[in-house]
Amino acid sequence: MVNQKDKQLAQIFLNHSLEIKPKEKVLITCSDSAAFNLVKAVYLETLDIGAYPVVDVAGIDFELGRSHLGGFAYQFLKNANDWQLNTIPEEIVKAKIDWADAFVRITSLDNVAEFAQIDPERVNIRNRLIQPLFDKMIDEDRWVLTYYPTPAMAQQAGVAYDWLVDFYYQACVVDYQAMKKKLKELEKILDEAKEIKIVGKKTDLEFSVEGRLAKACYGKRNIPDGEVFLCPIEDSVQGEIYFDLPTTAYGREVRGIYLKVKDGKVVKAEADVGQEGLDKMLATDEGAKSFGEFAIGTNPGITQAMKNTLFDEKIGGTIHMALGRAYKEDRGGGENESSIHWDLVKDMRLEGSKILVDGKEVKIDA
Repeated sequence: MVNQKDKQLAQIFLNHSLEIKPKEKVLITCSDSAAFNLVKAVYLETLDIGAYPVVDVAGIDFELGRSHLGGFAYQFLKNANDWQLNTIPEEIVKAKIDWADAFVRITSLDNVAEFAQIDPERVNIRNRLIQPLFDKMIDEDRWVLTYYPTPAMAQQAGVAYDWLVDFYYQACVVDYQAMKKKLKELEKILDEAKEIKIVGKKTDLEFSVEGRLAKACYGKRNIPDGEVFLCPIEDSVQGEIYFDLPTTAYGREVRGIYLKVKDGKVVKAEADVGQEGLDKMLATDEGAKSFGEFAIGTNPGITQAMKNTLFDEKIGGTIHMALGRAYKEDRGGGENESSIHWDLVKDMRLEGSKILVDGKEVKIDA
């Protein structure tokens, strides 16, 4: 039995986000079993459209470390020998990605700290192997991602599970056409921008975006949504910035991240909590020390941090910047290469915080 909210969400994925047509092939990737009701709703809606659905539980998500499979992923990362750790079923993963016309990605982790006792380098080895295949899916730009609520997600956010479920549907099932109209105005401002400056607590950062195009996000790739992003000119980022909203690295909380940046590279990095996680993320590869995205969060329906970036980066009145890989597309795209794309969120609703575009303050509805 499919409930009405899951049906509505499935229709948003397939009709608004992906615009699925009859005879197209849809790969529905999911993590574990928590989201199976939503997966079933997407599956049935895909059939109703006349497209062909395939559900993938132990494939792409598992290789990315986003599917625990009742502890199988932990046991693999803990016990695999060097050959096993450096081997992925490339032919199988590639075949799935090549087969599909579009991807519905439903993540529902049952333990956000599943890999907290795993050496981060073992996780990085797997990520570097799978990343080129995963990038092919991302770069094709025909995917949609959501994080389905679980008790673990509620615990991480410090809220009741029932509250989280209600919040999730309220944030996700919205009028995305109205959101599009509003965000296109901000997209135009950033399209015409040459320089952006961020001022706030322990923050005075500036960078060039001249020649780069912005991308308004209104439910085409992320659900929930509400942001406008573009990529800084890689070597132009100068100054310092403090990201006050919490995040995670390898299953560990990282909070209060201060970065000093020179010529586009992080030259100093401190965290109020989680210094080891911050250091290991920056050590992933050379591209992890540079920014691949700058974005402004605009969703007024998301007001509090959930310790889940998909939600937190959309909070109305925030900005976020991603260390690592830039997207490869005309709008929002850049050139930085990395096996990570780590979004860090700053609350611009705090007193004294400003976003200046070519010297003019841009105010975002919170």
